[in-house]
Amino acid sequence: MQSSKYYGFAGALALFCGAAQAAAAPSSAPSAALAARLADFDGWVAQRMDKARIPGVTVGFSQGDVEWVKGYGYADLENRVPATARSSYRLASVTKPMTAVAILQLVEQGKIDLDAPVQTYVPYFPVKPFPVTVRQLLGHLGGIDAYRNSKAEKHFKEHKDTRQSIAVFEQFDLIAEPGTRFRYTSYGYNLLGAVIEGASGESYGGYMRRHVWGPLGMDTIVMDDPDAVIAHRVRGYRLAGKEWKNAEFVDISSRFSAGGTRASVPDMLAFGRGVHEGKILSAASVAAMVQPMATRAGRLTDYGMGWEVVPTGGRYAIAHSGQQPETVTYLYSFPSRKLTIAVAANLERVNPEAFVQRLFEVVTGESWQLNTYIADAGAQRAYQVAQGLFEEGRSYAERTDQPYADAAATREAFTQINRQALAPDARAARAFIDAARHPAGGRVFLTAGASMAGQLRQSGVDLNQYARGGALAFARDYVLLSQGTKAGALPRFDPAFEQAIMTLAGSWDRTAAIAWPAAAPSIAALDSQLRTAFRGQRAYPDFVPELQELAQASVARGEVEAALAASRLAVELYPLSDRAHALQGLTLLRASKTEAALAALRLALERDPLGAANPAALNLEAYRLKGSGAVAQGMAVLQAAVRLHPRDANLQDSLAEFYVEQGLRPQAVEAYRQALRLDPRYPGAVGAKAAIIRLAGETKALAP
Repeated sequence: MQSSKYYGFAGALALFCGAAQAAAAPSSAPSAALAARLADFDGWVAQRMDKARIPGVTVGFSQGDVEWVKGYGYADLENRVPATARSSYRLASVTKPMTAVAILQLVEQGKIDLDAPVQTYVPYFPVKPFPVTVRQLLGHLGGIDAYRNSKAEKHFKEHKDTRQSIAVFEQFDLIAEPGTRFRYTSYGYNLLGAVIEGASGESYGGYMRRHVWGPLGMDTIVMDDPDAVIAHRVRGYRLAGKEWKNAEFVDISSRFSAGGTRASVPDMLAFGRGVHEGKILSAASVAAMVQPMATRAGRLTDYGMGWEVVPTGGRYAIAHSGQQPETVTYLYSFPSRKLTIAVAANLERVNPEAFVQRLFEVVTGESWQLNTYIADAGAQRAYQVAQGLFEEGRSYAERTDQPYADAAATREAFTQINRQALAPDARAARAFIDAARHPAGGRVFLTAGASMAGQLRQSGVDLNQYARGGALAFARDYVLLSQGTKAGALPRFDPAFEQAIMTLAGSWDRTAAIAWPAAAPSIAALDSQLRTAFRGQRAYPDFVPELQELAQASVARGEVEAALAASRLAVELYPLSDRAHALQGLTLLRASKTEAALAALRLALERDPLGAANPAALNLEAYRLKGSGAVAQGMAVLQAAVRLHPRDANLQDSLAEFYVEQGLRPQAVEAYRQALRLDPRYPGAVGAKAAIIRLAGETKALAP
């Protein structure tokens, strides 16, 4: 059956030209109800682009026989060229799952052994102290490092062939014994591109055109080339404060099989659809590709072979994002639903996931994620267990109707949860919960959760209903089911856990329908409305993300007091939330109230040491600010972060980068040195040593 497709353009935004232009008439439209929701989506996109200052974006979805793609804003600001469904964006790391598919095709043909050393296919790659296998490269477990000298490696201007691209990193030492550490790296996927060439006898681009892109009908995708004439090529931009600037010219051929392609959103959708429909791989290869790998220590990496694999709101999903000069991209696929969503934008460092999330909600009518706050400290552990069981169990049931484990293993998983996750020793229980989804913890959440989902489905429950009820409804319904069967027929939870779940689920039933106001709310109105709605409840919607957006928007307008008011409300409504205290701390930093900010961030760490104030989260926030043009504010976040986490080498390394950008060479050198003192072998150590030498030379050259 021929797919119904609708390709439109909304060039379109008050931000650019004052009024929206009508989209092209569809050749065949989605249903009337969906079309109405998509019209509302246009308005949301306009607001989002205005807020994030995005020049152009193309977004679309494919489900069953319907495909819808639309461009918004401009592919070229200077010449007012509209973004359309045909616009050709740099795909960046969305190239990686395509490379993984090619590898698995060659495995099926007997030309690649996943567990063979990479030198079997790339004999010129130097032998390392440990073998590096193709399988490990696919899962970023090969010990291959990422960029070491970012100033050089992220800014190549010359075109590189495969051999030259491998030469960039081939002499790097491994950062760890393969299999022991996850390290996301484009260099590992470049090496996979060389494996494809060695095994197939074809160039990477030639192989992909003949065996992956062509068979899937991807007719616009090309290897990016600055000299080539590429139809509908978009121009890329970056922000300097609130001002648009052309993106720096970078020739990305050095990232050829890791991020060196350019294509349209319909091509992204064709790839996602082709994978979950099994058009170019066997069912066994697809199943292997989307199985998350684990380190030797038994920790899941949430990455399979070329795909991020993480349950999303209890749904089975695979995804990959991309980011590089000129572009951000995201490809999200829900294979069991035959639904693929893709987005590409021509502004660096903006978050494209918001477009995916919103379009998913428009298409399905479901919330992307139910954010639930538990106001009872004593019941928080029960909710964490319920959430783990729901995410792992329901997503497994969405993927297959086959049982995950036998009856004995299932009962043992319930026993472990009752004994350890709910034990009086809170620290030990927390450690158990943290490990419960991983192989090191026996994957007890998956084992028990898959059984729960299977039993509920057998009883006649439609598992799709938990898109609205979430983890608490899922756990409550199983508790009621197990209580209503003959003793011993189904595994049971501890009575205290069952009672906690019943109480929390009842509270959630009363509050779940409370929505964040559609119109921009005032803090005073929110305060009154939400306090009244949440008073006396033990479970209610967590609006910290919305309050964070409100605070960030206030800061962007220069309304720091309004931002502080939003962060205060977050803490007052959600006092047990690490994210609320982190929001307050970061907002206080923007107000230059450093000591108060540190106190709030310490409270966030007390609430959750692995949460919103951990080193990685603060580092990410600093780079988010830098990407929006607020380099000095990002540097302030890092300065606070190193006070909170004085033993973290990566934070010192990041701070050094910010110092360099601000022209503070002596401070940068000292930060790099401190990082090396803390950990001489941290991932950026080699780059730090090179930077110290370079900065010392620059300082000497500038001396009078």
